[in-house]
Amino acid sequence: MALVKGKTLVEQTTEKIIDYITENKMQPGQQLPTEAEFTAELNVSRGTLRDAFKVLIARNILEARQGSGTFIAENMGIPDDPLGLTFIYDDDALALDMLDVRLMLEPAIAGMAAINATPAQKQQLHELTKTLARHIADNNSYADDDGRFHQLIAEASGNRVIGNLTHILFSSIYKNIELTLNVQKESNTLFYHKKILKAINEGNAAAASMYMNMHLCLLKDFMLDKYAKDKESS
Repeated sequence: MALVKGKTLVEQTTEKIIDYITENKMQPGQQLPTEAEFTAELNVSRGTLRDAFKVLIARNILEARQGSGTFIAENMGIPDDPLGLTFIYDDDALALDMLDVRLMLEPAIAGMAAINATPAQKQQLHELTKTLARHIADNNSYADDDGRFHQLIAEASGNRVIGNLTHILFSSIYKNIELTLNVQKESNTLFYHKKILKAINEGNAAAASMYMNMHLCLLKDFMLDKYAKDKESS
């Protein structure tokens, strides 16, 4: 490969691999050609190719599986923390800020899901709601079910950008769940999940949006009250 001015060989190789992925419309879970095939096609050394793979793994475009090869990552191109939220050290304030973002987005997303959800997605939401209800009744953790419910609604919106965006917000959803776990489980979580599911099943976008807004507003009220009490007692 001829060296392009201003770019290292690893940078050029990285771009060529991305070109290969996009030109072949590769999907998450698909395996890339072997190192030998790629080095021959790109005319680079194994060391350069491996360095390029490391860059793409760090960008969550590829993942290496021991003994199997290199594959397209599950959430292709979506880094773990693209907003740098790890380095915002006030957890309570961050949870509230993220909840405000959720309030801007999720009611509209629920409305879109009511219009665009497929029968299979509606069935998934139904089964997940049943699982969540069972876990609440048995006093078991339901954080994964709760978070997955919101993610499924985003996927059911039919908008791929929204589906990717909610992966970024997912950490916030879990943070909000942790703060209200075992307190609002039936009065808010289960009650409104059922209302949202019913509206989506009926194709009622206005109702789905309204119930999602009410669900998140109650969550915010609870969090604000909790923080105020914590501040008084400290």
